[in-house]
Amino acid sequence: MLGALANKVLNRFGIEAARAATFGNFLRTRHIDLVVDVGGNLGQFAESVRERDYTGRIHSFEPVGKVFAALEEKAARDPQWTVSRLALGAAPGEVEINLYDNHTLNSLHALDGDTAERLAVDPRVIGTETVPIATLDAVLATDPATSILLKIDTQGHERAVLDGAQAVLARTSALLLELPVLPLYEGLWSFNEALAYIDSLGFTPAQFRTVNTMVDDPACAVEFDCLFRRK
Repeated sequence: MLGALANKVLNRFGIEAARAATFGNFLRTRHIDLVVDVGGNLGQFAESVRERDYTGRIHSFEPVGKVFAALEEKAARDPQWTVSRLALGAAPGEVEINLYDNHTLNSLHALDGDTAERLAVDPRVIGTETVPIATLDAVLATDPATSILLKIDTQGHERAVLDGAQAVLARTSALLLELPVLPLYEGLWSFNEALAYIDSLGFTPAQFRTVNTMVDDPACAVEFDCLFRRK
C-alpha cells in the first residue's frame, strides 16, 4: 500500500520508480548503442528517447520530402542524430507513397475506410510521391552497433521492413512497433499474426501502450505501441 502511494507521488513529478515497467527504465537496462528510428516523421520518437536520458546514436529514416526537411532541420542540432531520406522494406528500388491530410498517416498502403472512420481520420489520398527504398540490412551493413533498439512505425509496412532486416535483427536487443488491432490499412497482417511473426524472430512482449482509441468506443484501443525484448 505504501509502495503504491510512493510510486503515485513519484509519477506525478515525472520520476520513475526503479522497478516500474516504463519505457525509460526499459531503455536504461538494455545497454543500447544505436536507436534505429524507422518512420521518423518529425522526430517525435527520437526526442522521446532523449527525454529519457539516452545520449547515444540515433538514426532516423523518413521518405517524404517535406516531412524529411523538417526532421533534418531538427536533427542538425544534435551531433549524435543521423537522418536519411529513405523508405525501408524487403527489397531496394523506388516506391510510391500515399500522402494524407494527416501526415502521420502517410503510407505505402491505402487506408481502410471503415477503420479510418472509427479513428476519425480522412482516408482520402491527397497526393503521391515517388521515394527511394532500401533494406535496413544494406543501410546498416557496416554500422558497428551490437545492441540496437529498432523502432518501426511505417503505417502498415512493418512486416516488409522486418523482412529486409534479418541481419540487423541478430544485433537487436529491443523491438518497438506500432500495431493496430483493427485493419488500419488494406490487406495487411492482423494483430495476432504480427505477434506470432515477431515471436518467430525471437522476441517476446515487454510492454504495450495504447496509442489511439476508437471514436465510437473510446475505452478501446485502435493501435498499441508494442515493445518487445529478446527472449
